Amino acid sequence: MTWPKLERRKAALVARRDLRDAVSELRLIVAMVALTLAIPIASASGVRALAAFGGGTAVVNRLSLVGAFFVVFIPASFSLVLALESFVGERERTTLEVLLSTPLREAEIYAGKVAAVLTVSLSLCYGGLIVYCLIAFPGLGYFPLGILLALALSTICQVAAMVAGAVIISLNARTMRAANVMASFIILPMSVALQAEAALILLGRADFLWAFALLMAVVAVVLLRMGLSGFSREALLARDVGLRQPLRRATRAVRSSLKMRPGIFRLIWMRRTPMLLAAAGLPLGVLAGYLAGASNAIPPAVIRPALASLVKSSGDGGPIYEVATIFSHNVLAFLLVAALAVTTAGLSGFLLTFAPGFLLGFAAALSSWTLALTGIVPNGLVEIPAAIIAGGLAIHIGATAIHMDARGGWADRVLAATADYVRALRWLVPALAVASVLEVFIG
Repeated sequence: MTWPKLERRKAALVARRDLRDAVSELRLIVAMVALTLAIPIASASGVRALAAFGGGTAVVNRLSLVGAFFVVFIPASFSLVLALESFVGERERTTLEVLLSTPLREAEIYAGKVAAVLTVSLSLCYGGLIVYCLIAFPGLGYFPLGILLALALSTICQVAAMVAGAVIISLNARTMRAANVMASFIILPMSVALQAEAALILLGRADFLWAFALLMAVVAVVLLRMGLSGFSREALLARDVGLRQPLRRATRAVRSSLKMRPGIFRLIWMRRTPMLLAAAGLPLGVLAGYLAGASNAIPPAVIRPALASLVKSSGDGGPIYEVATIFSHNVLAFLLVAALAVTTAGLSGFLLTFAPGFLLGFAAALSSWTLALTGIVPNGLVEIPAAIIAGGLAIHIGATAIHMDARGGWADRVLAATADYVRALRWLVPALAVASVLEVFIG
């Protein structure tokens, strides 16, 4: 798919309009000045004070990196507020109709909105980082250029992902209150990503930060593409405020999604492409696990607890208890894969086959292929096909979630894909039960 055509000059007009609105309110100006000057100066002063009073070189160096992350993170979170307000805020101020009545293309309006929020947010982030670096690092004898550059790049990607996701919410929310509630779908994943970034900064691994930036860039591109594909001024203007009986409408949508779903064999044929991707996860996982084990890239002590459950079923309560334990764990894994399919864009479905393959390859690298294969034979003859089917259907859910259509119907499409997964559990759950019995009594 190609990106929609737009004229940069017209998109810049929308961006300048939003920038004027952003700097026209005194409270926003005060907040921006504080984010750019007050917080970086206070953080850098704390680092210098610790260095002056003998805080220890290693402690000061680590704290200086934490401070850099801190002064970048807070302005980045400010971008979420601006992006959430981009469309639904104009709707509540009754200025959205005027904007949408102009001869601008949808892509130009959308790009202008995103560019305005990114300009403000990145200016605050980099302004704060520059102020912090000018105060904290001179005379310190320590300047982690590689980590700071990686942090700067990851900030761009991270802010772009947050803005793109918040704009999608602003497009689909009917009120600002609803947009703030829906923002949790951005805040929770981003909080996990920020914790991972903070850990990488503390470790001082710039190479991992570059990989983190690449991952966030992919997420940002996907979300930007979703927003462009799903933006329609007709649908936006036709969206009513305060529709009644939301629970009844949601129940009706779930019931309709479960009707007239295909049988298991037809479903496998219809979803053959995502299932091929899921099937490819197993050999790729085996190869990655074998290389990781043979090269000692991952310490065996980290993987050994999972390998123990792969080679030999655990449990001291007799064979019936072991069957129930293995069966419940497998069913829980299948349910978690489906629950995470939307937020991970289907990656959870790929991991359903990749992770067991990784453990198998790792076990083979540490011992032998014969010993490793005893952990999946004969139960794997049933369990692996079930995992491929479930993984393929989860990948399809994720692909449906990241596909936006200007005509709407996103929720109906996701519900239909989820309904396929739920109905397939009628065959997958008994298959897992059979695999559990084979693993305990024959394996």
